[in-house]
Amino acid sequence: MDRDKHSNTRYAGLAGGLTGCITRFICQPLDVLKIRLQLQVEPIKAGSSRSKYRSIAQTVACIYREEGLLAFWKGHNPAQVLSLVYGVAQFSFYERFNRILRDLPLLDGHDQTRQFLCGACSGSFAALTIMPLDVIRTRLVSQDPGRGYRNALQGLGEIYRHEGIRGLYRGVGPAMLQIAPLAGGQFMFYNLFGTIVKRLEGLPAEAQLPSGELFVCGGLAGFCTKLLVYPLDLTKKRLQIQGFAQSRQTFGQHFVCRHMIHCLVQVGRGEGLRGLYKGLLPSLLKAGCTSAFYFTIYDTLLLLFNSERSFK
Repeated sequence: MDRDKHSNTRYAGLAGGLTGCITRFICQPLDVLKIRLQLQVEPIKAGSSRSKYRSIAQTVACIYREEGLLAFWKGHNPAQVLSLVYGVAQFSFYERFNRILRDLPLLDGHDQTRQFLCGACSGSFAALTIMPLDVIRTRLVSQDPGRGYRNALQGLGEIYRHEGIRGLYRGVGPAMLQIAPLAGGQFMFYNLFGTIVKRLEGLPAEAQLPSGELFVCGGLAGFCTKLLVYPLDLTKKRLQIQGFAQSRQTFGQHFVCRHMIHCLVQVGRGEGLRGLYKGLLPSLLKAGCTSAFYFTIYDTLLLLFNSERSFK
């Protein structure tokens, strides 16, 4: 739990990569639900005859009925690579940057600030690294059955051929704006909640919390940060499907925008404030579960690797 005490940068990348893969597999169905609801222009409410998706339960039933069980893991292969690369990049950079900033006199006694800065910088670096994988994942999840791309590699090639480098980095603006507070906030809130729990239980700062409490701290960290940046996540997804209308014929009206500000204005005007928070519930569930599993598994693996090393 306390990274300052037991972290070992030698194993941070390995633990982060394995953590990302395990967490992605568990939470992928929630990601599919979130993306489908984020991209729907029509209102998400019961009784709306022109909406394909009208609630979470109806969306789950509709996807299962039309596309089968495996549809909930659409885009899983690029998402799995994305999680592996993101986990390695984020946690490796976080541990190294954290080690440097711990010795900076300016941040002495400001642990939460230091953790936020480390999380923000490591998250931004990781997000930029995996952006093309995020674009192809979004398109695979949102395309009609039998249309669009056959697989991730073919899709990446098609995007580069027809849309260039810019196509592979669609939505990078809101992605970079959201990732700094998102990643920084996750690390900050996670350590903050862990510190509070230790104080309530009368434990020393270097104590390792049980897995159940780590899970709760990680979940709360995910909820808190996701609420702050959600409209930017929706904007990123809408930008990632620009130029992809021909493969989305069965999902209702196709949203068209030019850039991030235009997207936010268009959503606000056409869909109202609630439109900026479409898919919020599955997104919060995913954020909470992802953070909870992420930090719990990461800390557990890191302790395991370090304990094995100590026996050698």
